[in-house]
Amino acid sequence: MPVYRVWYRDNAEPLQFAAPNRCSEREILDHILAQEQIAPAPGSPSVTELIDKNRLAPVRYTEDESELQIIE
Repeated sequence: MPVYRVWYRDNAEPLQFAAPNRCSEREILDHILAQEQIAPAPGSPSVTELIDKNRLAPVRYTEDESELQIIE
C-alpha cells in the first residue's frame, strides 16, 4: 500500500494519503481536488489543464518516500 505525500501551491505541509495501488498523476490530482473541494471539470481535461485552471502549481509528490516527482 503506497503512501503519497503531495505538495501543491507551495503549501508547507503535504497532503498525505495511502492508496491500495500505485496512483497515476490524474489520481493524485483527484485527491488534491477532493481536499480543496473543487468539483471535477466536465469532459476530460488534461492534468496540466486542471493544474493551471485551479492554480495548483507547482505540484510535487513522493511515493513511499521516493525521489520527489513533479507533475507538469
